[in-house]
Amino acid sequence: MADQVKGESEALISMGMMNAAFLRWMDLRSNALDTSLKASDVAGRFSSLIKTFRMLLQSAILGLAAWLVLKGELSGGAMIAGSVLMGRALQPVEQLIGQWAVVARARQGHLRLAALLTKVPEMRQRTELPRPSATLEVDGLTLVPPGEQQAVLRLVSFQLRPGQALGVIGPSGAGKSSLARALSGVWTASAGDIRLGGATLDQYAQDVLGSYIGYLPQRVSLLEGTIAENIARLSRTPDDAKIVAAARQANVHEMILRLPDGYDTQVSSNGGRLSGGQVQRIGLARALYRDPLLLILDEPNSNLDNDGSMALNAAIRRHKEAGGIVLIMAHRPAAIQECDLLLVLDRGVRRAFGPRDEILREMLKNGTELQGQQRPGGLK
Repeated sequence: MADQVKGESEALISMGMMNAAFLRWMDLRSNALDTSLKASDVAGRFSSLIKTFRMLLQSAILGLAAWLVLKGELSGGAMIAGSVLMGRALQPVEQLIGQWAVVARARQGHLRLAALLTKVPEMRQRTELPRPSATLEVDGLTLVPPGEQQAVLRLVSFQLRPGQALGVIGPSGAGKSSLARALSGVWTASAGDIRLGGATLDQYAQDVLGSYIGYLPQRVSLLEGTIAENIARLSRTPDDAKIVAAARQANVHEMILRLPDGYDTQVSSNGGRLSGGQVQRIGLARALYRDPLLLILDEPNSNLDNDGSMALNAAIRRHKEAGGIVLIMAHRPAAIQECDLLLVLDRGVRRAFGPRDEILREMLKNGTELQGQQRPGGLK
């Protein structure tokens, strides 16, 4: 709860939610303290009980040994030794009960780790493939998100060739972001094939596949580190020239230079001093790092102003000219200006696919509009 409040502090302050959030945090903290006190009481009772039992047992052993000494069946040294040995034997049991909370947490961690390792299959050695061609084939893709039972995409098919850009449009909940996660390898297809350069995605190691894909998620978050480290995808051997080239391609180079430490400016997970549009453009530069074959942009202009949108379209155009392929999940008409093809999704099913202008004319003819936006007029 504290981490959520910290991450969404601007929204909470601007909408007058701080007091309500604080009261909810206090309720959670109070419940946590009550539970902790109850656990401490239980542990204390058991610790006192075992300590009392140990002392009684030691006294009983000492009394028995003294009686045996008086009868001449035991020496005085053996009596002391027996008492000390009994105390030493019971001390680990007393410590175990006193630290039972730690033992319980260790056991829970072991069980969770064992369950996780049994669910994650071992990484099998894959034959290293050469850099694939910029072709994407999706055939009968059906996708069920992890932990769910209902498919969010059903029998979706399309093909892209080098230099083509595809705009994916449809109402909220149509499956656009789910398609982006499937194409980037975040989610595994339940049925059907996704082929990059003729090979299915699972034929590439995850890190190798990631080097061929540039992904800009709907909500961009930067990681703790410098701007250069974020653009270089936290690589231990970053290429400074390619970092600057990616920033220039995203038209964010001049903005970075105006920051106090330039590319070495430290940023946090919520962007720190950066605005939402700046964070999104740095995320675009990260997606463009090392010239990926497939560029996947999920609502790429949601936080961009007019200059940012123009820079985005210019980056898409340059990527197409370089022979790459682009997928854009969009609500806004401005985001699909550079698209050659359009894919219309509705409730996870492909409703239309083809040249952009042809699909738009058909949508206008049928009175269909992009969700929450004006009709896509003015497109070339």
